[in-house]
Amino acid sequence: MALFEIVTMTDDSGMTRIMTDNLAAWVEDMGTEITGLETRTRLRPELQGQPKIAGFVGPCWGGLSQTGEPIIRYEDRGTYAALSQ
Repeated sequence: MALFEIVTMTDDSGMTRIMTDNLAAWVEDMGTEITGLETRTRLRPELQGQPKIAGFVGPCWGGLSQTGEPIIRYEDRGTYAALSQ
């Protein structure tokens, strides 16, 4: 099982982080869509086969939770651009 961290830019107040174990429900609630699965075999095994989300960069590695579960991270394009400068 994995946890999913979604990071979005809200407005001038900065970033919002959401943790969920039900990515499909979050995607539906946000009105976006899963566009496919990650197929690159050179990525770490935890990222292979994870969903890709329209308008988001990811899946990316987010480390491990306190209980040892992988955290799969997604960033909206605004957040990714801001953090990549």
